[in-house]
Amino acid sequence: MNSESIENKTGPFVHTVFFWLKNPTQTSDREAFETAIRKLIQTNPQATSNHLGCPAESEKREVVDNSFTYCYVMLFPDLESQNAYQTDPTHLLFIEEASHLWERVVVYDSLSLIH
Repeated sequence: MNSESIENKTGPFVHTVFFWLKNPTQTSDREAFETAIRKLIQTNPQATSNHLGCPAESEKREVVDNSFTYCYVMLFPDLESQNAYQTDPTHLLFIEEASHLWERVVVYDSLSLIH
């Protein structure tokens, strides 16, 4: 697929975030993280769909990375909505409440090519 066809896509925009907690076996840290992210899910106005997950116990293969603690996927109608989310008070509050709990965050953003 050429870049022009990708650039012409307007959404949906998929924002996938992987979190590695500093203390993933610490119940209080997991509870604090889950409380903060559930608040974000319940109050954020931009996302049209949310998924919060943990590593699946899938078959061990070289291409599978299940080292993360949580995976959070948000769908936005378009890039503009995702951009608004980045400075939305609900997102900033989540960062304020939970950033001390994680040691690493990796984000993958993509535009859907299939509607």
